[in-house]
Amino acid sequence: MTPDGLDKRGKTPGGFYRPELDGLRFFAFFAVYIRHTFGLQMGGTHHHLPNWLGEFIGAAGIAGTFGVDLFFVLSSFLITELLTREIQQTGTLNIRSFYLRRMLRIWPLYFFMLAIGYAAAWIDPTEGFTWKHLLGFLLFSGNWVFMLLPVPTVAGPLWSVSLEEQFYLFWPWLVRNRSPRRLAHFALGMMCVAAVARYAMGTLQPDKDWVSENSFTRIDGIAIGILLSVSLKGRIPSITMPLRYLLAAGALFLLLLVATQFHLFILPVDHWRLVLGWPLAAIACGMLLLSALGAQGIMGAVLRHPVIIYLGRISFGLYAYHEIFLKIGDRLLPERASSPKQLIEYFLLGLIPTLLMSMASYRWLEMPFLRLKKARFTVVASRPD
Repeated sequence: MTPDGLDKRGKTPGGFYRPELDGLRFFAFFAVYIRHTFGLQMGGTHHHLPNWLGEFIGAAGIAGTFGVDLFFVLSSFLITELLTREIQQTGTLNIRSFYLRRMLRIWPLYFFMLAIGYAAAWIDPTEGFTWKHLLGFLLFSGNWVFMLLPVPTVAGPLWSVSLEEQFYLFWPWLVRNRSPRRLAHFALGMMCVAAVARYAMGTLQPDKDWVSENSFTRIDGIAIGILLSVSLKGRIPSITMPLRYLLAAGALFLLLLVATQFHLFILPVDHWRLVLGWPLAAIACGMLLLSALGAQGIMGAVLRHPVIIYLGRISFGLYAYHEIFLKIGDRLLPERASSPKQLIEYFLLGLIPTLLMSMASYRWLEMPFLRLKKARFTVVASRPD
């Protein structure tokens, strides 16, 4: 056994927990946060920064969008891993318990944030979260309602949770009766469907964003996570640290390349960019997961640092709540688009209260349900708390 409770093959007896993936989950949130702060505020100015630095920050901000795809990769990888391990250990799959685990993990914070979003619309006239949006999110189709009826709302980040919930609905039924090879074929089929759907959307509605929140066009990350799980078969990849660093650097370069050269958010998008850009970003996110899984050295030390691990555990709250405080920053710092000082203040004003609220939420809102989940419905342990 190693110091972190793993056997020589990188497995935990009866469970699967990799602390470095919690660390990676935090950086997925942080990428999204960079997008919503620096990425959306740089505009055409570099705030008196050197041109190369301004261009880099702008590119990194756009690339931060793909933090959502990294969340998708991590989620589908872990869910597939845990479901297949449950079958291996018990000979069956308790789908009812799976649904209850997901409900206990997601629903308390999810419904609490929906209540905040709906209440905010009554308090702030610039918030557009109506009963139609609420109903869509309650029916776990919030991404579709948000795509068809786009509005400014602090509950906006929950669109991606709706997409993941749709994945959770059908995936255990497929895992239960299919071999790893069949699951891999299904994941590849998902990517083909996504490519065809993006091409069709780009042809029929080239001036509308029907792609970035669509359940059929944004599933490449989910497919990549599945492919990694069935390919690794529960093993930790035997990759040297130099190769891991090269893999991570290549992934970051690929994300920056897609962000700057594919122009996925400037409509209309060329068909080849629309078809290739999203899967390339998802593949890059898969490369990040592969480089992190079992990493040692500096990479492993950073991803397994206790603070980073904790931030990864509360990343759901960080992701769900951060728009609340950025909304406040919008009002208090109106000159952030031209003032470097206000831009930094905007960044901190959003981040620090989000951290505090997420810590409180994790302890008092989420943990009671997580303890119940662990005590009553967990078959394959996936985290120490």
